[in-house]
Amino acid sequence: MPTSDLTADLFFVAALRAGADSAHTRLLPLTRRREPLAPHNRFSQRILLALQALRYIEPELSLSHAEDWLYSRDWITYGFADVGWRILKPSGESVAALQHWANEIRSPAAALEAWVNVWQDLALAEVAEYARWSLARAAFNPEWADEATSALSDGLRYFSISQVMYLVHIALRSIALAHQRGGTSTHQLSHIFASAIANYVYRAMNERWTIRGMARSMDLPRSSIAAVFADEVTGLGESYLYERPSIESLRRAIASLEVVH
Repeated sequence: MPTSDLTADLFFVAALRAGADSAHTRLLPLTRRREPLAPHNRFSQRILLALQALRYIEPELSLSHAEDWLYSRDWITYGFADVGWRILKPSGESVAALQHWANEIRSPAAALEAWVNVWQDLALAEVAEYARWSLARAAFNPEWADEATSALSDGLRYFSISQVMYLVHIALRSIALAHQRGGTSTHQLSHIFASAIANYVYRAMNERWTIRGMARSMDLPRSSIAAVFADEVTGLGESYLYERPSIESLRRAIASLEVVH
């Protein structure tokens, strides 16, 4: 099976779990999901747009519904997250494909590479959302997390999700201190936050810090795709958060999964 199809099946099964009706004929809008589809809203949008392009789903914009979008006087409340989706592909095919993968004794190198790519993408989504949540909780602008994306991505080359979350945590203390001292503009604080994360990543790597990492907050519920990927497909479980995304970590998890099967 092409690895692109395997990734699409993962996206599809996660979307079904997060918000399909009982007959698997439609997906609820993102704003009405039972659980988050992905760790970060932009990743959720990416999943839906990818599935649309591959003809797994299509936007639920019938002619009758189109009038709501054409003539609505409260159009400012309408957005991507409010769109429902019709399911075009039989759900059983994707579920079976992932089950077949999980039951395989041998793990093709190309498939492992595809899963590492997914893990890396999910890891960035996890830490970016954690950064947004941390900033908002401290009464700062959560959009500042966008400027730190590059530093967060660099950190995940060397550390796990939970360890990078800790680096975000101590970087937040840096901007809180700068804010308390005064004389720093809001625009500068966003730069300080991104620079602090980059600095801590560099120091932690070069000084060989021992980082225990941060536990997931109850205010950040686990996403559907993370659950499917970590528990059902790869067998990573908690290692999804506490190990650096790598083929070696995946091989260990899959080997344990094969023993169970």
